[in-house]
Amino acid sequence: MITRQLRKIESMIAGAKWIGENVQIHGVSIDSRTVVQGNLYIPIIGPNSNGHDYINGAIQNGAVATLWKKDQPNPPQDIPTIFVEDTLIALQQLAASYRNQLKQATFIGITGSNGKTSTKDILHQVLSTRFKTKKTIGNYNNHIGVPLTLLSLDEDVEMAVIEMGMDHLLEIAFLSDMVKPDIAMIMNIGSAHLETMGTLENIAQAKCEIVTGLKKDGVLVVNGDDDLLLKETKRHSCKQLTFGEKSSNQLYLTSFHQGESSLQFTASNSNSMFALSLIGRHQAINCLAVMQVAHLLHLSEADIQTGFRQVQLTTQRNEVKRFGSVTIINDTYKSNPESVKAAIQTLESLPNRKRKIFVMGDMVDLGEQAVALHKQIGTYIAEANIDMVLGSGDLTFHTITSIQERDTSPQADFFLEEEKLIETIIVLAKEPCTILLKASRSLQFDKVVEAIEKRLMK
Repeated sequence: MITRQLRKIESMIAGAKWIGENVQIHGVSIDSRTVVQGNLYIPIIGPNSNGHDYINGAIQNGAVATLWKKDQPNPPQDIPTIFVEDTLIALQQLAASYRNQLKQATFIGITGSNGKTSTKDILHQVLSTRFKTKKTIGNYNNHIGVPLTLLSLDEDVEMAVIEMGMDHLLEIAFLSDMVKPDIAMIMNIGSAHLETMGTLENIAQAKCEIVTGLKKDGVLVVNGDDDLLLKETKRHSCKQLTFGEKSSNQLYLTSFHQGESSLQFTASNSNSMFALSLIGRHQAINCLAVMQVAHLLHLSEADIQTGFRQVQLTTQRNEVKRFGSVTIINDTYKSNPESVKAAIQTLESLPNRKRKIFVMGDMVDLGEQAVALHKQIGTYIAEANIDMVLGSGDLTFHTITSIQERDTSPQADFFLEEEKLIETIIVLAKEPCTILLKASRSLQFDKVVEAIEKRLMK
């Protein structure tokens, strides 16, 4: 984490004015509840709260200094203070300056509509076999999370894997300028953020902004299966490496086998079989992207194999738990048409003969196309080789209706009440089955999963 005297911190922020003792800070926090001894507290003004109001709590928890927006009243008198025009901008400037001082580290930036977090986790594990490696914690991938991630890096870090998300044009460009990646990765383009971005073309343009801060001799690793994405990346002159399913890619999948809780695959550059304790063909594609980066950084095949065997994903991403003859797959962090299709394909590919049940909640942020896309995904699911679909959510109603209109579809039922959905799942779980739950985070299906798991553990 960043460790600097306040005099140095002041010099890293434009227009800052420091008052008080020249103490040394160890790390930063924007949340008074998570402050630990030695931290610099950075109070952020948000839509629902003002971090300046919690300065006393930050001091009680160990903050030794604070940033303070100049127009905010009642600055603290008992710890040193750096006055700034805007504390959020100051956080970002401090992070950008600190990143520039980490000259020995290699920075890898990751973006894409789906698979960012899983790929980050896999890449982190592979690089950790040879290097001191740090990654974005959880989903800290925006204009606040990325600066916090940068400031959490130790001075002797060798590899930094930074996830970058976006809600609008120029956001990834801003983050890329801050991170200045040596290697940039674009996993794919999908329907996520159609509500704010309008078209897939705009989403492709926004994702390609990751090259904005790419070093002069940097490399872009890109999914070559996506024609729209490739069309956009061709506008950029940086070196590019492709991965994917198609044999036109520089690295492509040559075989895939799905086990009940693990996968195996082969790739075009090796005769070896690679194995991970993950499920889903899409995870094998994510691994190809990781392998391209690993090759750039001169890791051996043995290093890659070792890293793959040790992978553990962030929670709510294809998280598998077993309760006797019942398997629960929790994929409730994010949902859009592309990731729902990947989830269905995963459920279909599982080799067990148990009943396969798909539980779906709304896909959000799809804008004017939301209803149409929910109907379309229903048409897709209707052709799937699964046994049952349960749905909940205003938009998912259209998915279930679309499935029910097909004579050969899996059984499909819609639930207005969450408790009735849970009760139905518990009854179904009296027989051997695999249940995959998929929804956008705002549907809070993680609570549905938690309720089901508690009941199954009794």
